[in-house]
Amino acid sequence: MDDFFASLAQHRGGYIRRPDLLDLGFDDRQIRDAIRSKVLVRLRPGTYAPRGHEGLSPEERHRILAFAAQDKLPADVVISHHSAAVIHTGVSFGLDLETVHVTRPDRTTARTEAKVVHHGGRLPEEDVVEVDGHRLVIPSRAVLETASIAGTEAGMVQVSHLLRQGADEAELLDRLDAMSRWPGVAKVRLALMWAAPECESVGEVRSVYMFRMGGLPIPRMQVDFFDGHGGLLGRVDFDWEDFWHCGEFDGLVKYGRLNPYSGADLGQVLVEEKRREDRIREIPRGMSRWIYADLNSPKATCQRIRAAMEQSRRLYGRPRRTTIP
Repeated sequence: MDDFFASLAQHRGGYIRRPDLLDLGFDDRQIRDAIRSKVLVRLRPGTYAPRGHEGLSPEERHRILAFAAQDKLPADVVISHHSAAVIHTGVSFGLDLETVHVTRPDRTTARTEAKVVHHGGRLPEEDVVEVDGHRLVIPSRAVLETASIAGTEAGMVQVSHLLRQGADEAELLDRLDAMSRWPGVAKVRLALMWAAPECESVGEVRSVYMFRMGGLPIPRMQVDFFDGHGGLLGRVDFDWEDFWHCGEFDGLVKYGRLNPYSGADLGQVLVEEKRREDRIREIPRGMSRWIYADLNSPKATCQRIRAAMEQSRRLYGRPRRTTIP
């Protein structure tokens, strides 16, 4: 039965509708029994996913939810805002994944119904793209729409990721000009101005936002250090050159399921990271580290980094006029 439901869901893009099951001879009691036994997962009224749905990433689950919601709406309704952004970028920091956003030409104002936000407006055809048979706004529009409602930090994450994928910054700026009268456009402007496509993870982009809000100088990013023979000593996420100090955001990429030492245990990873840090200190450079939890206490984290930067300049640097605001 699991294989049957999985095959049926695959036909629609990951979900099953109640009419599909009724057409195949199921009744409502059997559907309730399937949900109770967790063979089916209820997504929305009359819409289900097969067992295993909970094992998908939050972004994958939202993709299915958005497609399922759109399936019940008129054909000219387009998935938009953060729902489209998540499908395009696969990134969801700061976004409400329980709510789907769509844009429809028969509305003039936004309205929320059954966890679907219906935005009003007619979209030019060049702003619409088809993904797996579903109509979405194009990536450049989606990330700016997202910033307008989700805020600067979440917008920075989306814009930075899109630019890192090769998006045209000039196009984003043109779109920003066209959004001059939109609610929330100030947040969009900051998200685009502060975007950091050099960053390789969500945590690194959030770190740059923390620096901005905490008054720290914006460092160089993804900096390689070499020895006197041209050998690579190591790469750091951030480098405050004037303060002889480096910074590292430590997230899942280094210590979790995506760590670069395939098959290695955590102990080996930590040993290798310590060796790399020791090599960096020989340049010389001081080093600060922070994790996701520290991003949720930005004031205290910035104070700690600021104190370490001043200490590094005293220990390693030559007299300079630069000061931290």
